Amino acid sequence: MSKFSGVLQLTDLDDYITPSQECIKPVKIDKKPTAKKGTAKIQIEDDGSYIEENEKGEKKQLEKASITLADCLACSGCITSAESILIEQQSNAQLYKIFKEKSDGTAKPFIVFSLAIQPIISLSAEYNLQPTILARKLTTFLKDLGADMVLDMKLAEDLSIAEQQNEFLERFRERKEGGKHPGPILTSACPGWICYAEKTHGNWILPYISKVKSPQQIMGSLVKYYLPEALNIDPASIYHVTVMPCFDKKLEASREDFYTEITNVRDVDCVVTSLEIQDLINDRSMDLASLQDSDLDFLIQGEKAPDIETNTGSGSGGYSDHVFRRTAAEIFQESVEDIKYTTLKNQDFKEVLLTKPDGSVVLKFAIANGFRNIQNLVQKMKRKRCDYDFVEIMACPNGCLNGGAQLRPKGEYTSKELIAVLEETYAGLNNKCHSMKLLDQLTISWFGGNLEKRRHFLYTEYHEVEKMTNALAIKW
Repeated sequence: MSKFSGVLQLTDLDDYITPSQECIKPVKIDKKPTAKKGTAKIQIEDDGSYIEENEKGEKKQLEKASITLADCLACSGCITSAESILIEQQSNAQLYKIFKEKSDGTAKPFIVFSLAIQPIISLSAEYNLQPTILARKLTTFLKDLGADMVLDMKLAEDLSIAEQQNEFLERFRERKEGGKHPGPILTSACPGWICYAEKTHGNWILPYISKVKSPQQIMGSLVKYYLPEALNIDPASIYHVTVMPCFDKKLEASREDFYTEITNVRDVDCVVTSLEIQDLINDRSMDLASLQDSDLDFLIQGEKAPDIETNTGSGSGGYSDHVFRRTAAEIFQESVEDIKYTTLKNQDFKEVLLTKPDGSVVLKFAIANGFRNIQNLVQKMKRKRCDYDFVEIMACPNGCLNGGAQLRPKGEYTSKELIAVLEETYAGLNNKCHSMKLLDQLTISWFGGNLEKRRHFLYTEYHEVEKMTNALAIKW
């Protein structure tokens, strides 16, 4: 079974390479001179390896082609099922290698872990620990392995939300009164959705997609460019690991947009998931509950990391709620405390409206989770029948709390029951963004008044992936 989200397992993006849908990424083959031309037979062994037999009966094993995640994202074909090749630098094996190099003294990486809220909640349910306690014990565990810092990703999430608000307000104010509805702004925090949009719909949909980086990639910028200035260390020495709820985040971290060739620095070096963290714990036969608590580290010097907090709204970050609330306040002078969504055709598609006293709708927001709803939304947009102003989109049904790499239900628990527990835990935590004063303190110390620098580190671009139409892609 594939580990990527359902949105990446459909049609031309199928995770499984069928006979009519081979990987067509060109691979360089070095030709070796031979004494004379002859014929050779290729046979496939039971283990999947290829053996070449020449006319003399001599056999040799052929080398396998290696395709990287970057190759995968640059290709217009599929996402292959050969995950051992595709994610060779995004796994526990790579983590163990880095830890070993550090303990042996063969390398001196400064290892930083960034924890997303969804894996914290998933692991807290698994180990029956309150989320803040879980995060503190996980900090002890990771530092025992060799981590130098363990950070909560909440600060990056709040920065992402704040920039999403700014971007939406800027576009909304550019609208001409009485003019044609320009279509919605679509969130870009979900890499499964972004990969699908780039490869399947291309240029026509890209203008609607927010250019604000996801929390993972903003955290990458913070760790690789803000933190080195604060600690006076070389960015290239930092090995940055994020702990995320889905495998699609490995694809996002591997995008060339988040790699600086001049300095050979990638914003996020390795993505591991909730399931992989559980494997790390099991590999060491560790009783997590028995470990001492260690405070998480905090990016802003002189400030103490708060307890684990969430944002109001969905378990995917609450983008829709926060943008809706601020827009209502700044554009329409409406204070909206309690946002109530109306569920439409299914529980994964819901909307909220802001209306005037005369009943006219001035804001229309939606949350669309899962491929079925994404597909319906895109079709509405193509037919110019979509009047939403903003849509929070996630590839996984129920959003990020139900990410494809979250821990599985145990015993008699069903998936729905587990998701309900995770949502209840999420909603029960302290719901608030970091204060604007703290975010301003961070951005002023990082960017000063340099708007170009701010845009470089907090925004990105998305690109159409053209379909290959050459003869190599044709299956006769």
